[in-house]
Amino acid sequence: MTKVLLVTDTPAIPTSYANCARFFADAVAPLGVEVAFGSLQHMGERLTYEFNGRGYRHYGCNPPYRIRAAVEDFDPDVVLHLRDPVPLIPKYFPNGNYTVKGQAGGRPTWHWVPVQHETLPWDYIDALHREADVVLPFTVVGGEALGNAGLVRDRIEPLPLGVSPSYSDPEGPVATGYGRPGIPLVMSVGLGHQDRKAFPVLMRAYREVIGEIDLEFYIHSMEVAAFDLLEHIKMLGVDGHWMFPHLYDPQFGYPEEEFATRYRRATAYASVGTGEGWDMPLSEAAALGRVMFVPNDPNRLEVVSDYEGPKLVFDTFPIPRSMNWERLPDPHSLAQQLLKLKDLKPDPAAGRRYFEKHTWKKTAEQFVKVLQSRGVP
Repeated sequence: MTKVLLVTDTPAIPTSYANCARFFADAVAPLGVEVAFGSLQHMGERLTYEFNGRGYRHYGCNPPYRIRAAVEDFDPDVVLHLRDPVPLIPKYFPNGNYTVKGQAGGRPTWHWVPVQHETLPWDYIDALHREADVVLPFTVVGGEALGNAGLVRDRIEPLPLGVSPSYSDPEGPVATGYGRPGIPLVMSVGLGHQDRKAFPVLMRAYREVIGEIDLEFYIHSMEVAAFDLLEHIKMLGVDGHWMFPHLYDPQFGYPEEEFATRYRRATAYASVGTGEGWDMPLSEAAALGRVMFVPNDPNRLEVVSDYEGPKLVFDTFPIPRSMNWERLPDPHSLAQQLLKLKDLKPDPAAGRRYFEKHTWKKTAEQFVKVLQSRGVP
């Protein structure tokens, strides 16, 4: 039995990292891998987290120096950190940066990371050289970006994310109370406090074609956070077409089964962020057979490369950020693709085929192959 201490968000909340953690643990267990969780939100003594009939050790790793205590108690073969490297870099994360390898007591330390940017600062690569014996980017093109930026290539082992079983049935229950009957509904998802979730670009795109096609939009985020989305709606003159969830909590999200009903209510899903390492909502919507609006961005194109349903790619252009370059969606290109919703419908059969190719079981099997190739017992 191989033992893996997975350091990330607590699995008890439905954030993207937490969803990955619990479904990964559940999928690798039948393959001879025992996972314990090192929660960066949980303080206190060891608990037991139960999921799908199994119990897992759940260590409080807040403050992060308590990773050492978890390592000493669990004695893992690998310490796996699921998160981008930014918290490992004091320059970018001055109030709360931490080390995983420094607390691992000499155990192999692997990092499972999103590669969210078109180009990467050297600090990002330096942190992975310092902290990671093996780096598992979410995508193949993410691995190429790391290698091109200077990461030692023989440390790179791409490991894609799976799709939760909650999104396996495109024809399951549908949310009620959203939009007008017969009018196509476009959905988009993102943490509202992140300015790279560029929802105003979607609003500006719709402004260009509002007289040519009647659409409704459901934005699963906060109305006011990094952007005052309500103000953007008014400024752009696209009032009356936008909906938001009631009492949305940006930390804890919504239960997946409830979330799936909202995807099914939508005709289409639009990904409009400036940079994503995977974009879990994109793969979830694909598994439910929605019409997909996908930016011309290497990671997201890879995520839906084998989606056989309706897929509309729109242009992007590079923009500088404080420490990297990302890609901003082109509102005009997106507007032209929105017009095509007049003639497109969801494709449940394509969604089912996509899900079968992106199960957590396949991710687990790939992880075990990496363990074996790296000589981990």
